[in-house]
Amino acid sequence: MTQDQNSVRSDTTKTVLAAGGLLAAFGVASCCALPIALSMLGISAASLVGIGYLAVQYQPELFYIAVICLAAAAVVMWRQRRRQARLPGAACAHPALDWVSSMALLLAVGLLVLTFWIEPPI
Repeated sequence: MTQDQNSVRSDTTKTVLAAGGLLAAFGVASCCALPIALSMLGISAASLVGIGYLAVQYQPELFYIAVICLAAAAVVMWRQRRRQARLPGAACAHPALDWVSSMALLLAVGLLVLTFWIEPPI
């Protein structure tokens, strides 16, 4: 496998894992923590009622999926940056994609921290 194909594959893996972790973290936070936090900010959380109703019964499973996906995405990102640091003159092939994945990772971790701060799922 060439360096370019390997980079595309790790970019895809990183993005899918970060997005999966973000969606699972949103599901964990949507039933309890996110509506409370939004109402503290004065924002209506009525649109989260349906998602929260469906997600509440799977909250522990969604939490474990979020943690596994986020940890795997962080490992892939770390390995990709380490590999790029070893190559002389190499820069990130897709800096926008790297930035989006990093923001998704941080947002998902923030949702999980908010959930544990307001109402732990387990």
